[in-house]
Amino acid sequence: MTPTASTDVLIVGGGPSGLMLAIELGCRNVPCILVEPQLLPPERPKANATSARTMEHYRRRGFADQVRSVGMAADYPQDVMYCTRLAGKELARFRIPSRAQAAQQSAFGDYGEAAWPTPELPHRGQQMYIEPILRQQLTRYPSVITRYGWQVDQVCDGTQHASVVLTEVATQRTQALQARFVVGCDGPRSIVRHTMGTSYEGASQEQRDYFGGQMLSIHFRAPGLYLALAKGPLAQPAWQSWIMNPQLRGILVAINGIDEFGMGIQLKPGQGIDDVNVDATLRALTGLDSVPFDYEVLHKSSWTAGFMLVAEQFQTGRLFIAGDAAHLFTPTGGMGYNTSIDDAVNLGWKLAAVVQGWAPESLLHTYFEERHPIAKRNTQFARLMAESIGRMPIAASLEQDTVQGEQARVALADAVRAHAHAEFNIPGLQLGLRYQSRIVARETGQAPPDAPNVYVPSGFAGCRAPFVKLADGRWLPDLFGRDFTVLALGEQSEEDTWVESARALKVPLTVVHQQDAAARALYGADWVLVRPDHHVAWRGNSAQQASAVLAHAAGLQAGEVL
Repeated sequence: MTPTASTDVLIVGGGPSGLMLAIELGCRNVPCILVEPQLLPPERPKANATSARTMEHYRRRGFADQVRSVGMAADYPQDVMYCTRLAGKELARFRIPSRAQAAQQSAFGDYGEAAWPTPELPHRGQQMYIEPILRQQLTRYPSVITRYGWQVDQVCDGTQHASVVLTEVATQRTQALQARFVVGCDGPRSIVRHTMGTSYEGASQEQRDYFGGQMLSIHFRAPGLYLALAKGPLAQPAWQSWIMNPQLRGILVAINGIDEFGMGIQLKPGQGIDDVNVDATLRALTGLDSVPFDYEVLHKSSWTAGFMLVAEQFQTGRLFIAGDAAHLFTPTGGMGYNTSIDDAVNLGWKLAAVVQGWAPESLLHTYFEERHPIAKRNTQFARLMAESIGRMPIAASLEQDTVQGEQARVALADAVRAHAHAEFNIPGLQLGLRYQSRIVARETGQAPPDAPNVYVPSGFAGCRAPFVKLADGRWLPDLFGRDFTVLALGEQSEEDTWVESARALKVPLTVVHQQDAAARALYGADWVLVRPDHHVAWRGNSAQQASAVLAHAAGLQAGEVL
């Protein structure tokens, strides 16, 4: 075993949450080591929907445009389509802007412009395309060391530090590491969560007609698929195509919009991966008597749908968990990977504050206080959507050219259209999360609603700091500093009070002056303190409490601040 090394933060797992956590630490020059068994980013489809909130986080760190540039062609529709079969009848379509339209804010499809007040609409790009961007971002930060091709075999908590033993996969040589904090971003079989002794709570493996139980995913290449289906619903391309008929339910996901696809069906009880005839399945989903195109199966895997699981604790001593180690989703709503990114952003600035010495270790307890309720909220939404689509009845007459068949199609079209709006037009779920914890000021007024399909922008304490487009064309949050930001939105000139208070407390602070009526009206105060994760910590009309407000937001002062 090589000599013991040390770092401030050890990150176990280099998926999206681990990579984003390293980026949040690296941009603040916090020494950390990221350990990931896979030498290369994934080559198979995983998560395929990046939320508006995640895109805003990527925007904060300066690489949202890179993420939006990957995936399907710039003009490829990101629609969600429902049909009887791919060569059958289209039932309904939820229209989502292409990535070019989203980047230019030139079209909003069925979202509606007013529903999504952000310059970063959701993006449909595969995780296997996004992870290389996140990995490349890490190279910008000298304080981040990456150990790709290594795995963590042992974790032990301690009073002064945690101890970890790593093994290089290729050579089996080992190394001991000490870290002030260890964060497990290592998935559902997390060694860190196991060491913590915490378990998942919630529903698991719920059975449904679809999206409940064992699922089969097939990644395949078929250059002639679009041409073969040119007279069916896919004559107008879609990002997701849901196939619903009495024989079989399935989903087809466009990976690159050219020739790569992901297909998902539910396995029958006792059925395994190799029991499924891919050719027959393609015929059943497409509705073609034969498969008149060449295809190559790139990968097959099974997984379990029906999870709504959240860990009992996210921290024990010096050990933390984030991402899939902390919560498991059924993928309806597409919030698993996005909730993981939000975990990393929340924990990242708090770890940096403690390591850099301007916040006490007790600040880290607010990670669980803030993120655990959001994990439960988001997993519950995913379950509701899985229930909605997975238990939707399919009439036996659906595909018949009869009056009964037409009535069945109209009824199902109405049902899936309502479902699509509920699952995919979710600005409230993505943008409307509000933190309530010991470091968020208490307000006496009415908080904005927390409703998945409705977002009400607000400067209410704990809410995401809303985007406002200024008269000069810039977006207000783009002016925020890396750490805390105080917005001066009124006529008062008390900046020195904030600056001096921050200096005395050693809390990094940026002051942003904006005499903008729209911003003042939306944020509802002359002074607004915004946290590093762009959530509002406090708002008020006087700087007299500046020192107390900053101390409270940084966890330096117990009690409440109004």
